[in-house]
Amino acid sequence: MPVVYKILFEVKLLHEFYLTRSDGQTIFSLPAQGDRIEFLKDRFLRNERNITSELLFDLRGSINKTFENHHLRLLPAYAGCKIAVEVKRKTLADGTTVYDPKIPLPADLNIFLTLTKINNAADGYTNMKLKRTSNSIYYFSNENIPGAKTFPVLSNAISDFDASLVYEQGEPALFGPDDVREFYIDKNGNGQWLKVAGNRFVNENDRILFPRRFFYTFRPEENVTEAEVVLKDKNGNPVVISRDEYGTTKNAVTFKSAVPMQKIMLDFSTGDAAGLPAVLVSDDIIYTLEITDSNGNTKSSRLIFFDDDAALPGSWAVINIKPRVANAAFNLLDNNGFLIARQMPDSSIVPPPVFEIRAMSRLSFWRYMHDKKKKLKNEHPDFLFAQNDSLVSTLPRPLTYSLTLFKKPDNSLHYLPNPQPFDLVRMESNKLYADILVPESDLFPLQP
Repeated sequence: MPVVYKILFEVKLLHEFYLTRSDGQTIFSLPAQGDRIEFLKDRFLRNERNITSELLFDLRGSINKTFENHHLRLLPAYAGCKIAVEVKRKTLADGTTVYDPKIPLPADLNIFLTLTKINNAADGYTNMKLKRTSNSIYYFSNENIPGAKTFPVLSNAISDFDASLVYEQGEPALFGPDDVREFYIDKNGNGQWLKVAGNRFVNENDRILFPRRFFYTFRPEENVTEAEVVLKDKNGNPVVISRDEYGTTKNAVTFKSAVPMQKIMLDFSTGDAAGLPAVLVSDDIIYTLEITDSNGNTKSSRLIFFDDDAALPGSWAVINIKPRVANAAFNLLDNNGFLIARQMPDSSIVPPPVFEIRAMSRLSFWRYMHDKKKKLKNEHPDFLFAQNDSLVSTLPRPLTYSLTLFKKPDNSLHYLPNPQPFDLVRMESNKLYADILVPESDLFPLQP
C-alpha cells in the first residue's frame, strides 16, 4: 500500500519588512486571506526575499519526538511552513474524499514548532519594545491560551490604549475595533499616534514564554534596592517558588542590595509551577509574576514556563498547534477525526487551514545627513523638516527591505533614498532614527 501524506495545516509569518509595496501598501491592508495568499504568491513567483532568510521554522529538542510518533513532517514554504501527516484515504457515502491520520491525533496533542534565528537581523527590523525586563520569547497558539484568538491569527490581542502608560516609539495600542495605532513623538516633542492598516499584530502580550531560570532587569532610573518576587496561579494564589533538599518551601523571594540593582536572577527550577511541553495546554499553565520594589511599585506580567532547554536557546518564538480547540475555525480535524482538507464530490478542494503570524516593522524617523557633514537645504518640505544640519522625516516610517516612496498631499509618489535594509536604528531622546548619508545633489543641495 502506498504511503500517503496530506497537509494538516500551514503557518505563514507575514512581516511588514518584506511585504510592503513601493507605494507603502502592505499585505495587512488586504482583508481577505485569499488576497493575502495571492500577494505572497506574486512575491514567490518573482523570487523575492522573505522572512525565512532570518527565521527558520524548525523542530528542536523533544519536539522531534512528537513528529516521529505521529508521522508528521515539516515542509518549508514561502514565508512559512507546512505540516504534513501520513493518512489513509477514505471515500464517504456522498462521494467526499477524506483523510484519516494513520496515527490518531488526540484533540489536545501539542504540535510544537520553533522559529529559530538564523541571524539577529529580525530583532533589528521588527517592531518590539526596546526596554524590556527580560528576554522572554514569543508564544503563538491556535488555542485561546492565554487570550481569545481570531482566525486565522495566532497572536494575542493588542492591549487597549492606557493613558497612564509611557509608550515607546512604534509601540501599538488599540483605540477601537480594528483601530491600531503606533506611538511616536513629533518634532515639537508632543506624543502622537499613527494609524496603521490591519490588526492582530505580534505584540508584547505574546512575549510570555520563559525558561525556569532567567534574569529580570531594572532600569537605572528606577533606583531599586529591594524587590519581592511572588508567582501566582490563575486564581491569584501564590505558588511554591522553590524547595530545598529538606523540603522547605518558599512562596516569595526577596532581593536586597546596598546600591541600586541592575538585574536579579529568578530561579523557578525547584518550584511547583507546571510547564510546557510536558503538560496539556490549559489556563492552568499561565502564571502571573509580581515584583514589588523598594519604591512601592508592583509590576505584573503573565508567563508560561517551557522546560525543553534544547528548544529555547536561539529561538525567536515557539508555536503550539492543537488538533481541536475552543474556536472551531482553528481546528485541524473535523468531528469524525478526519483532516479539514478534503476533496468534495464535485472535485473541488477544501484546503487545510492556513494560520498567520503578523509582524510589524520597526518605526523610525528617516534622517538625511550630508556625507561630508555639511548643512543640507530642504527641497522636500512636504516630507522633511530641518534639524541641525540634517533633514528628518516629519512622520516616522516603517523599515522595509524594498524601496518605498513618499506620498505627496495629492497622493502622487515621490522618491527619496531609503535606509539600507539591515542598518541599525539609533535612539536619541526617546526617538528612533534611521540615518541615511547622501552626497550633494539636486535632491539634496547644500545651504549657501
